[in-house]
Amino acid sequence: MTSPLVLRLLACASLASAASSSSTTAKTTPQRITYTSLSSAADDSSSDLLLDALTKDGFVSITDIRSQHGLHFHEMKHNLMSNLHECMVDIGEDVPMQHLDDGTVRKSFATVTLPSTDEMEATSQQQPIHLLDEYLARNPHKSAACHAFQEHLSDFRSTVGDATRLFAARLSVELGVSLPHPLLLSSNDKSGDNNYDDVESVVMGGEHLEHFHSYQKGDDEKEGDDSTATIELHTDQGLFIAFTPGMLVDHSTDQSLELSDGFYVQDSTTGENVLLEFTQDDDLVFMLGDGVNQIINNQLGDEDGRKVLRATPHALSLSNEQPRVWFGRMVLAPNDAYLPEATSTITFGQLRQVFVESSSKGQSIPMGIGCSSISKMVINTSRFLADEGHDEDEGGHGVSENQCADDSMFCWYRCMALTEETATCAERKLGLQCVDPRGLVVEGGAGHGDFFPGKEYFQTMSSHSVICHKLNLFPYSLLLSSTACTNNTHITHPITPYPQIEQQDTDVCTADLWTEFNAEEEYDHVISLKPDPTKPGPDTNLYWSIIESEDGKKKLKARLTFNDVFGWLAMGFANEFDTVHNGMNGGKVLLMKPGGEYSPVTGLDLSVGPNVGAYVIDDTDSAFRHWVDTESAVEKASHEHTDCFTALSFESDNISGQAFNLEGTDDIIWAGNSLI
Repeated sequence: MTSPLVLRLLACASLASAASSSSTTAKTTPQRITYTSLSSAADDSSSDLLLDALTKDGFVSITDIRSQHGLHFHEMKHNLMSNLHECMVDIGEDVPMQHLDDGTVRKSFATVTLPSTDEMEATSQQQPIHLLDEYLARNPHKSAACHAFQEHLSDFRSTVGDATRLFAARLSVELGVSLPHPLLLSSNDKSGDNNYDDVESVVMGGEHLEHFHSYQKGDDEKEGDDSTATIELHTDQGLFIAFTPGMLVDHSTDQSLELSDGFYVQDSTTGENVLLEFTQDDDLVFMLGDGVNQIINNQLGDEDGRKVLRATPHALSLSNEQPRVWFGRMVLAPNDAYLPEATSTITFGQLRQVFVESSSKGQSIPMGIGCSSISKMVINTSRFLADEGHDEDEGGHGVSENQCADDSMFCWYRCMALTEETATCAERKLGLQCVDPRGLVVEGGAGHGDFFPGKEYFQTMSSHSVICHKLNLFPYSLLLSSTACTNNTHITHPITPYPQIEQQDTDVCTADLWTEFNAEEEYDHVISLKPDPTKPGPDTNLYWSIIESEDGKKKLKARLTFNDVFGWLAMGFANEFDTVHNGMNGGKVLLMKPGGEYSPVTGLDLSVGPNVGAYVIDDTDSAFRHWVDTESAVEKASHEHTDCFTALSFESDNISGQAFNLEGTDDIIWAGNSLI
């Protein structure tokens, strides 16, 4: 019996709406393991203390933790966290603050623990909370809460660090020989002695981002609508996060704490959101993030998939007006590390830096801590929280006309450098304009370049049971835009749309006809790529089976059906190193298009007729004119289109030489266009 091809859904900060806080909501509790049992197990590989919970749920709680000085963890947590909110209030407006969708205000302290720089010394380097240190230095006799918080901070962080190392060490033992050795390579390694051999060395070689949050409903929201989630369902970035369950601060009883509810996880069996209930106050919860998919799951050698770890989608929905305090420690992959089988030696640190630079230009930041694959790494959250002053323009591009230097021009929502020719427009008595290939002018530069105006749907796929369907307008194709010397203006030559395809007749293109179109062939598996009917975009389905050719070779038989008319349709491999367009740049795809060679002025040569080709999208330039036609033959590739629907079908074990992982998982992207 062949194993089904598993398609992984990535690239979504918000996976689905959070569960309501209704009393009828299903509940679950984490599996609890004592600190002593983990330490006693040491290198014993005969039993699995962690894997049962981490493969099924993706989280586990370690209890009965004690510090190196013998203090109980619950006591340390109470001593520290009971002072967090009051300390933030005392510091005032300097504390970074976010206003969340449900009216909750989140205040944050951010810091980081760095890996040891001494190979012989295992101690990590705690970095200070600079805002707290600066406040106490300026106000040595103010805020008893801040002094108390500072007093207990170091021991608390050290104890969490010790538990994190123990968790990683035990996970290394239980995964055992199922993972390659080394697990990650180091770009700084010259001798082969400094690579990251196992999960423990990866965890201890990476930065650990630490956040202390205080959540409180705004005055206008204390009687607010509980149907709006405080933080939508999302999967964290990084390998995992260690966190203390939220605690409510009761000001009337000398800052005492009680456990908070409102934390939801997606059940791995039913796909429903269930309330994760904590009944003890000494939990330190370890919850897996998207990093395990790339670093661990994609490298597992267990044939039955028994050790595949689960990155847990979770959400927060608050209704109580009391302040809720929370601590989390997110573990990132080492900055100098990269995957042994990767086609590039771009490191995790370099990928994160790209994300930081993108965010500093005004691109949106995920609300949860985020979501990632290797190509969508966590941003430097400490840096972001410390500096939230970057603003976005109305289009969400983060660049405005007055930000461009004298030797550049605001054009297509970016600052375009002037060429030797365009710098001399005035001398030739011509105006400097932002134009498209047809010589049409965009007023004020406020438009997209390398963009074919149309409704384009881009999505990545995975084995998560809830799909993130996100409408994005991506610059897949077709217009070459630039600055130019011309006497055309936006009045004489305004941007006009390209001719549109005749759209669906809703009286003809019925639901029954769509069902009939999807039922033309039988497949073993199907996944809807649009699970939420309330979101924009047409219904799209992927059908697939694993089949064998006459010579016994396995291959993928697939059919992508699109409930809209034919503009173009594509699917293929995501590029794991693309941090900008959700894996599109550098991806290897099959493209079903209605014509032949492409011109940025006249578009596709429609005299050729529809065809399916194999392409590699450029690593940096998304426009279709930059794509490389690999001219690779794809077995039984076919195109179907009616006045209502479109489908792309093929049978193959690869796209442009990249093989499908028919026994495991692949990151797949798809896109469709129906207007042009």
